Amino acid sequence: MITFALCLLYVALIYIRPGEIVPVLADLRLPMVVLIIGSISAAASLFMKRRRFANLPGDLCFVGFIFATMISNPVNGKFTVGPGGLEQLLPLVAFYFFIRIAVRTERQMRWLVGLVILLTMFQAVNGIVQYWTGAGLGGSTVVMTPTGGDNPDSLDTPGGGEVARIRGTGIFGDPNDLAMALLIAFPFLFTAVLDAGTGMLRRLLALALLAVLLYAVFLTQSRGGFMGLAVLGAAYVYRRIGRTTALVAAVLLLVLVLMAPGRLREVTSSEESAQFRIQAWNIGFELLKSKPVLGVGTGEFMTFHNRVAHNSFVHVFAETGLVGLFFFVGMFYWFFVTNGPLRNVAGAVDSPLARDLWASCLGLVVCACFLSRQYVPILYIPLALGAARVTIAQADDEQPGEPVPATSVGTSIAEAAAVDVARWWDWPVQGAVTVGVVLAAYAAIRTLGV
Repeated sequence: MITFALCLLYVALIYIRPGEIVPVLADLRLPMVVLIIGSISAAASLFMKRRRFANLPGDLCFVGFIFATMISNPVNGKFTVGPGGLEQLLPLVAFYFFIRIAVRTERQMRWLVGLVILLTMFQAVNGIVQYWTGAGLGGSTVVMTPTGGDNPDSLDTPGGGEVARIRGTGIFGDPNDLAMALLIAFPFLFTAVLDAGTGMLRRLLALALLAVLLYAVFLTQSRGGFMGLAVLGAAYVYRRIGRTTALVAAVLLLVLVLMAPGRLREVTSSEESAQFRIQAWNIGFELLKSKPVLGVGTGEFMTFHNRVAHNSFVHVFAETGLVGLFFFVGMFYWFFVTNGPLRNVAGAVDSPLARDLWASCLGLVVCACFLSRQYVPILYIPLALGAARVTIAQADDEQPGEPVPATSVGTSIAEAAAVDVARWWDWPVQGAVTVGVVLAAYAAIRTLGV
């Protein structure tokens, strides 16, 4: 229970970053302190009680991805990680496994989801206040962006813009990052509104929260955020109602985006912001050709270009090569396998939690196609929770008195990965999807590049 409480506290600190709101707290490094204490508590809990841990292929892919990021520099003769690399990687590893170890029951999962919704609302309300008053917590202000084409990296240019875009605190200082974070909560609130067993008061509260979130996403003026929301909404409707209704919902959402005022309707490939991204993707593809196996090194993309790739998948294959991309794609492949409707792993078809996480992750993947956020913890919240859901369901299915299967502490992750989930053809399919990502990036560059 202590480990779980520390996990909740750490997630809250990641979202809010109190040191940026109250400068005197910055020197305390509260997130790192809580992470260290929590990691010790998590390790102790594993030794005190043997249980399933890191028993899924998605866990194996996460470890593989981190390993690829750690060795990509040494194989290129660089024995230091690029700017901010190590500082990003170590907390990310601890963050993922912190959730995997701490969340042991479905009730704890719902507590964590509830906290994420609460923290998401905090960022949304802070952004709205920022828009209407001129300043939010931590002195955050809106970003002024010209509608006729903008530099996506010019986040602090004061005045002179035509569209005000809200942003959050901490890791949500980019309007696109804030939009991406806001998407996580939508499916869970959809369920609170639509479930037959939901009381009237709870349904009205969920509707009010959805209205606030939707308004906040609109104020970010993030085209990637709205596309992610369209996909998320269609995916949710597909799982809950059916394919035809989902298609209609997706079309309607996209039409609303195209009709929206400001920069949201500027979605042509010739628009300046789009070209910034496409040219960055081209640099990533050239870097992959030069170092196809393990890339040019973690954190080294901006050594070759003055901007990030603005696509998490392109950024990954540029810095960690096909090896890193294989594992990065694998994390999402196995998430959708274990929480999607096709294979019904651990009762995913009938699980509202699996459905909500599945739709939420789809929205984040769409956003990740327009942002380099491969090392940001928010992207990994659905992945870690989706794996935790399967592990909890597997543990619940075990009969009392049965020996702990070969997925307990002390068993290698590779041995554990094949239990109850994988088929022999999954790994070749994962490889094919990896190649497909590269080909899709190449096709986008050649088709849309100016």
